[in-house]
Amino acid sequence: MFITIDVLGTILCITCILIAIYGVKKRIRSLFLFGICFFNLTPIIREAVVSAENNNLDHLEISLFFLIQVIIALPIRTEYGRENPAAMALSKKIGLSILVANLCVGGLILADKIDVPLQFGYLHLCIVLILLYVYVVFYKKGSAQWH
Repeated sequence: MFITIDVLGTILCITCILIAIYGVKKRIRSLFLFGICFFNLTPIIREAVVSAENNNLDHLEISLFFLIQVIIALPIRTEYGRENPAAMALSKKIGLSILVANLCVGGLILADKIDVPLQFGYLHLCIVLILLYVYVVFYKKGSAQWH
């Protein structure tokens, strides 16, 4: 339907996933959050275009869902470490909420409940795998730290 938007969206999503992976591998929190944040912008753009074409409010609901993820994943310059248990607990909850949201959306896309090309479902599951890796490495092992 929107082949150009889908191709550009796929390229943008893959780029954002690679940025997030690089941020995790180098332990650079701001790059990791940058990749996650901008990954969540692609569904907003696509759903806004589709909503403008067919005037269906369901697409705006999906856009707002991802807008919330963009806001909570903004790569702000707040520095905290293990010495601030409240910030660590909040970051775990934010990460898990983004993980669950992408898992649900990826599952809905792959189950053909949302009219989106299947590659976006797989890309959402890639984000889930990255967040699982971050959760296991950074939160279960006490020695891992962000830079």
